[in-house]
Amino acid sequence: MKILSPKIIEDEILNNYLEYQYLFVEFQSKFLSDLHYKYQSTEDGNLALYFLKNTHQDILRQKDYDFNFNISYEKFWENYNVINPRRNSLGKIEESTLLPKETVRRKILKLIKKKVLNSKKRNIGWLPNEKNREIYKSETDAEIYNVCKLLGYIYKKINLSISKEEITKDVKEKFSFYWFHYLGTQLEYFRLWKKQLNDLELVFIFMQAVKLFTSKEKEKNVSHKNLYDDPGFLKESVSSSIGVTSIAEITGIPRATCVRKLEILVKLKMLSKNKISKRYYIIPNTIKEDLASREITKRAVKLFSNFFFICSKTINSKIQNQ
Repeated sequence: MKILSPKIIEDEILNNYLEYQYLFVEFQSKFLSDLHYKYQSTEDGNLALYFLKNTHQDILRQKDYDFNFNISYEKFWENYNVINPRRNSLGKIEESTLLPKETVRRKILKLIKKKVLNSKKRNIGWLPNEKNREIYKSETDAEIYNVCKLLGYIYKKINLSISKEEITKDVKEKFSFYWFHYLGTQLEYFRLWKKQLNDLELVFIFMQAVKLFTSKEKEKNVSHKNLYDDPGFLKESVSSSIGVTSIAEITGIPRATCVRKLEILVKLKMLSKNKISKRYYIIPNTIKEDLASREITKRAVKLFSNFFFICSKTINSKIQNQ
């Protein structure tokens, strides 16, 4: 029997790449859509996630003083009231989000004004008001469901026999542990693609074309290696084209902004535009060029493979100890 490792999970994903991408892109698109809707800006949402991750980290630190400290979903708000925000340097936030210091400063002030963040003793922290707390619960319920669905797929691939109910129960019991690692992975994922494109909305918009393509091609179960060794496979994607209106409706990004950013993606040779239908689709150059290269997409897979490994190790340990 193989000892489970991040590499084993990574290899399974790469061997079932299109099948995985179909689930992952749908999952990630929903996450970005909710983020954009909530903060009216993907960049503002990314910054809010940074502080929310710190909130879960501060809750986890309570276990340093009390090993039996309850970090469950049920106790989240009670735990939130116990902790105090820590001091974060602008330089550290800049490094994590790849936003310039002055932009970080400006966006923090904007989020404080919106009461997404608060300032306490010159320390900045995540601050949902009562209305946002209710919204947060319903959104997090849905997000837990989506995370557990993706974990269920991964567990099945690595022959870890765990029901959806068991997965959900464990995530809720160790909520701040799971969510600290989950949000950290999301931040790293955004950082990776921001380095590539310097604009998270470009990633979000491009993802819609990928989502449509993988929905039609997932049954072919093409591996990552085969896809990059034979990019001509993407020639068929012209039938998986998507229009501006659909992208605007899905993402919540204004139509005029979508048009402008789609044209950027065309110039970057990540998408092509049909001159007659005005619809957009993926082309072989997408994976030939550096922006969505073999190495970059493997790094993206590796990021989430590490998260999946942490989750699988945690729940497997619990089952073995029962």
